Amino acid sequence: MSDQSAAETTQDGRARTVLAMTAICMMVVGFNTTAVATILPNLKAEFDLTLSGLQWVMATYTVASATLVTIVSRLGDITGKMGVFFVGMIVFAFGSALVLIAQDGAMLLVGRGAQGAGAAALFGTSLSLLTAATPEAQRASVTGAWGAVVGLAIGVGPIVGGAFAHYISWRAVFATDLVLLAAAFAIGLHVSKRKYVPDTRLAGAEFDYPGAFALLLFLGPLSFALSNGESNGWATPLTLVPLGVAAVATVVLVIVSRRSDDPLIELRYFRHPRYFMAAAGMFITGFTLFCFFVYFNTFVQSPDAFGYSSIGAGLSIMPLSLSMFVISVTAPRFLAPYSFRWPIAFGLGAMSVGFLLLMTTTNSTQYAGIWWKLMIVGVGLGICFSLLPRLGLRLLPEEHVGQGSGVINACLYFGATLGAVVGGLAEAITTRRGLSEVIDALPTGSTQRADLAHALTHGTPSQIQQLLAGMDPPSSVALAKALRDLLDNAFDSAMLVAAVMALVGMVLALLLLRGPVPPVHSAADLVRGSK
Repeated sequence: MSDQSAAETTQDGRARTVLAMTAICMMVVGFNTTAVATILPNLKAEFDLTLSGLQWVMATYTVASATLVTIVSRLGDITGKMGVFFVGMIVFAFGSALVLIAQDGAMLLVGRGAQGAGAAALFGTSLSLLTAATPEAQRASVTGAWGAVVGLAIGVGPIVGGAFAHYISWRAVFATDLVLLAAAFAIGLHVSKRKYVPDTRLAGAEFDYPGAFALLLFLGPLSFALSNGESNGWATPLTLVPLGVAAVATVVLVIVSRRSDDPLIELRYFRHPRYFMAAAGMFITGFTLFCFFVYFNTFVQSPDAFGYSSIGAGLSIMPLSLSMFVISVTAPRFLAPYSFRWPIAFGLGAMSVGFLLLMTTTNSTQYAGIWWKLMIVGVGLGICFSLLPRLGLRLLPEEHVGQGSGVINACLYFGATLGAVVGGLAEAITTRRGLSEVIDALPTGSTQRADLAHALTHGTPSQIQQLLAGMDPPSSVALAKALRDLLDNAFDSAMLVAAVMALVGMVLALLLLRGPVPPVHSAADLVRGSK
């Protein structure tokens, strides 16, 4: 074996080791993003949580992650990526341990917040670590594998979470976190000792504290307002004040970033159309994924639709998860030398087509009629998860890869938050409109009408069923069918929102990714040319 071949083999082995370390951590982060959704009924029963409390179990994690991911990514550029990655593992493990032993709702929420902060450090540095440890020729394939792991973890999270809650305990979800993080930590010690990741710290760089403070005041209040606007009311001070703070912080962030010699977020990179597309594409991918995921899960578990258990609902998404994983692993290998314009446009278009096809799903549809539609969506997600990060990061100089990774992943998290909110708004508006029509069709001047109207608006499914059972058979059957049709229409609204968003992404890709493939690190010219 020649010295060159031996060196390449050594580099490949190092890259695979770093990939194993980051992949395990991404499994933990992605798994916790979705698995907790399936154990919410268990948490509600054990800690006597209100609806608002349950929302915060999910929102605390995503808001902390979206708010901090860019900041910790920049810290990695300045202080060293491996150090921040180790801190992320420790903080996430601390949060998981708190949730594992939680005795009340407050302890549960503190643990979820710590998990979110740890996830920000892991998500914000993992891709830049992997990029730094991998030769340029192999970066497309390893970033594809990274995206595949993230997508697979998000897809299988509900299955594993539901299985643990059903067969063992909901606490086993968080015990699994500790086991996986211990394995990743051991690999990380080996990576650090052997110096598999080059030191790419910025000599003499200073952290942009004003920019970090402005970013916290932008993303934190904005995520809070969007996550809780539906429950608190969109016109209440609890929603309007955070939105106002976020608007002011946006202006401050732009001013501070433009004046700083070494900003937290280098806004000039967004002038490069391909970097802008990478960030916007990840935002759209997160938006459509959670707009689909949250409401598909709700729909198939509804007794008036498929009536699946939490495990069954998770298994039903497997065609999407598997196709996403296969495409994420294979696509970069074949497409690395070429322009990503048509593949990314195709991926976003496939997502849009898949969501539009899912709009034909009704409460009487058989699973055989939807699995192939889920595969189409999975193909699109696989392409986007694997190619979009690579599209943006290859343009940046090595010393700013961490910052770029943080920005791209922040877009993913923020898109996911907004997708869940907008999908929920579409469902809520459709449901309210449909309920008004159903209530108007009820017999007038009767106590039965008043009771049904109250139950349909504020009651539980069991209360509605009791009232339906007390009606005469023809009216009961007609009303039950109207409510099932209403459920179908609400699901269709969420899928339409996801389809339109993916279509917007496809148009953006066709417009922004025109022309020849630019050289590696070419976005650095935008910064040098303006100084």
